[in-house]
Amino acid sequence: MEMDKIRYRSLALMVMLMVCVLSGCAAEGDGKMQIQQTEEMRQTQEQKSGYAETQESGELQSETVILTNESETFLEVETLTAIETEETTFMESDDLVKVLGIDYDSLQDRMTDEEWEGFLQYLPILKENVSFYCADVGERVCFDKDGEPVGIDDHGTLIRYTSQRVTDMAHYVKEFEEDGIEERLIREVRVFDLDGDGVQELILESVPGPMFLILHREKEEFYGWEQGYRGFEALQTNGVYIGSGGAGANSWMTIRFEDGNWVEQVLAEEDWAAYYLHGEAVEEDEFLKQVDEYWTGDVMGYSPTRTKDQ
Repeated sequence: MEMDKIRYRSLALMVMLMVCVLSGCAAEGDGKMQIQQTEEMRQTQEQKSGYAETQESGELQSETVILTNESETFLEVETLTAIETEETTFMESDDLVKVLGIDYDSLQDRMTDEEWEGFLQYLPILKENVSFYCADVGERVCFDKDGEPVGIDDHGTLIRYTSQRVTDMAHYVKEFEEDGIEERLIREVRVFDLDGDGVQELILESVPGPMFLILHREKEEFYGWEQGYRGFEALQTNGVYIGSGGAGANSWMTIRFEDGNWVEQVLAEEDWAAYYLHGEAVEEDEFLKQVDEYWTGDVMGYSPTRTKDQ
């Protein structure tokens, strides 16, 4: 938990420092500076970071920082960041396992009885390839505190994802096959009741990406929700997690399953020095006090191990 706080605050300080440095550079002379073309910057960054071989795998993400001088936009800089350093060699890691190669006995030995009981609900998906309805991150509608539809960037309080696609695990893990990646690999398993309804969800973290697949069971039907790494960070024991759009753009959220859909509730939002609680603008002190209460401890995750025949 403390490491998550340090990571979040460090990222924020990093962005602030970068803005200050760039602003100082732009103020010299006539207020403009020449920068290299985007492609040149990309190649330089790849050489320094060693990510040239993994760019197509989705580990590199770009953020654009635009600074303005009065009414004139005079500088645009693209910076490249890597989600996690170890992703450069993710296909070679011993901590990554194919779905059909998971050693379930090892998981049972490490999980609590409650976690194992919850995990068993999803064996039909993992071992028998039973189909499930899946909601993608792009299939969403946002609402404000009054229930009116709003844009994704308009500080809504609810986000509804519709489970439109039907798939199964055999197809899900092969979705990058056309890009030369044989199969998506599982890096971590968590079993946790996200919304307190008494039904434990199965949370699978996989690479490349990384990506999260959250599975829910309703009687004999299964429902999934897929979210990117930055959209489901630092899951706490109270069900709160962080959705990040950058060091200065973060939301504290919860997710619940409701009438065949996944519904995200935005509890708090930081949008580059503007602060919101339940969709209402507040002062920074009030915001920080509330956010501090969300840190209750990380939900336990388990790295899967391979069966002996893998």
